Amino acid sequence: MDKRKKIGIGIKLNTTVMKWKEILTKKRNEALILFSILLMIAMIGYMHKTHLSDMEDAVTSIYEDRLVAKDYVFGLSKTINTKKLALNSSDELVEEVVIANHTIDQLLVSFENTKLTSEESALFLKLKDEIDLSFEFESQIIHNPMLTQRDMVIQQLNNQYDLILADLEDLSEIQLYEGKRLLESSNKVMASNRITSRLEIALLIVVVLVFLMATSSPKVLIQKDFWHS
Repeated sequence: MDKRKKIGIGIKLNTTVMKWKEILTKKRNEALILFSILLMIAMIGYMHKTHLSDMEDAVTSIYEDRLVAKDYVFGLSKTINTKKLALNSSDELVEEVVIANHTIDQLLVSFENTKLTSEESALFLKLKDEIDLSFEFESQIIHNPMLTQRDMVIQQLNNQYDLILADLEDLSEIQLYEGKRLLESSNKVMASNRITSRLEIALLIVVVLVFLMATSSPKVLIQKDFWHS
């Protein structure tokens, strides 16, 4: 093998080595890109899971803390109205009050166990005070049938019932407002979830393309270039 031929082979080898370095650099960059994309997909998956959890919490809260709570408020209003009607009949008053007050106590406990906003908590405490005062008026009427100021106490009790019903109406309006707010929050979560799902699909397509580029071996082209250049 003469000197000129050796020089030619050396140049070819150097060229091949440089091409391999370029290929390895390209592969490394593709691997980094692929890793970054996979990391983004993992983050999007976490966001997707968080959105689903938030949406589930919102739907659960709409049912348990709003629809059910509104049913408790309705039950309290119905019971108070029943007692108002019973005031017109002294024969039924004692029995109606005993049954109604037991129902009221149960409904108050159930309502208190729901998730209350700060506004609801303040109004609920006021409601309980109003109800306690009505119990005192009822006790005076029931246990003192010869009460000299009976008519006045009955009127005070009626006024107290009206105050309780007004508080219950305010609580009912809060249920509607909070339920609407939770529904809007749930819709926002669903919209965000749709966006992240589309982004996840787009990134998966990019991953497939990068994978195809990374797995296409240039070895044959290098060998061909080496022996025929």
